Amino acid sequence: MTVMYSNSIHGHALKGRNTVAAILWGLAFALPAVAGQYQLLAGEPNSVVVAARVLNAEQICNLEITVQGQTSIEREVKAPHFETRIEITPRETENITVSWRGKFKRSNGQLINACPTEGQTSFRVVVDNAPLRAAWAGLWSQMRPEKAECVRTALQSDRVRYDWFDLSDPQTSAEDWKIQRAMAQCDAFLDRKKAWGDNKPDNFACSLPGGLKTRCEGYFMAIENGKTQPISKDAALRRQLDNLAWGTGVRETAAAQASRQRQAQALKAKLAAEEAAKIKAAEDARIREEQQAVEAKAAEEQARKDKAEADRAKRLQEIERLENERLEKRSWLLKQLEKLKSDPKEESKSDNKDNKDSKDVKDGKGDSKTDAKPDGKAGNKEVSKDGSAKPPEAKPEEPKSK
Repeated sequence: MTVMYSNSIHGHALKGRNTVAAILWGLAFALPAVAGQYQLLAGEPNSVVVAARVLNAEQICNLEITVQGQTSIEREVKAPHFETRIEITPRETENITVSWRGKFKRSNGQLINACPTEGQTSFRVVVDNAPLRAAWAGLWSQMRPEKAECVRTALQSDRVRYDWFDLSDPQTSAEDWKIQRAMAQCDAFLDRKKAWGDNKPDNFACSLPGGLKTRCEGYFMAIENGKTQPISKDAALRRQLDNLAWGTGVRETAAAQASRQRQAQALKAKLAAEEAAKIKAAEDARIREEQQAVEAKAAEEQARKDKAEADRAKRLQEIERLENERLEKRSWLLKQLEKLKSDPKEESKSDNKDNKDSKDVKDGKGDSKTDAKPDGKAGNKEVSKDGSAKPPEAKPEEPKSK
């Protein structure tokens, strides 16, 4: 999620448990002392805490704990609170006394010192806890709701069974300081300024750094392993109880971020579609231009071929016309020669006829019609030197006009 701003958690110094103990001693003077003890439910196992008061520098020591009517048990306890949890199952409605004292112990070849202390406490056995629940309900009603919730959460985190804890019991208990700490630390936890201000942290209107309006939520965070990590509210409260650093921040809600991302993706897809359409249109136009250029070139090439074919046909027609004119203008004699060359039999017949005509002339034979009725133009006929008539001179045939 988008993290927009946060409170700094680096300014809070990390302190050890000894500091916590010192703070609690100070709170004991600032707040009314909290004292009390658990009540036990008859016939059921009840978890209670036993704590030894150790004033020397021991860090770990051994206790022998005796529950009335039961066998003694031993427990190792550690600084700073030297406490341990035990279970008691009372059989009858009565008071049960628990006592403890230090006892040396050898474990794995190591000697564990006895806790330099001894003590005892008693627990009242009851059949129900209705009066205690009523007492705690009255206590919650005196607090503002957010503090009552915080204190309940803190006590549950410390495993304090407050519904079974009798605040009116004058005895001191190992849970006293936990209850007092929860009351004090919840005030500090709630009064600390949060990154979301007066808004409800679950969902509120906000703006991203770029000015975009959206919905945000507040969150808690802490430095873990050198990195700032989001943590739960309960985890932040736990760190408050342990006097560890924590902070708050504001980020866009998952739903708002998902919606914004969907809108951004839809807009991106729309722009991509428009861009693709533009590219396709440009590509189609380019293809059309190329196709038109190809078609124009093909048409130009076809026109050129058609013109060349027409020019060739025209030249052939012209050649044919000139050839026809040449043939028509040839002399009749050349035509006759070509005719004779193309038909040799006609030439032979013509030669025989010419020979016969020459013989008839020499023998004085002639056409009877010619002898009887000489041509009126006979007088104009030329006579050869030997006295024979000269044949008429052949004239070339006029060419026929088309």
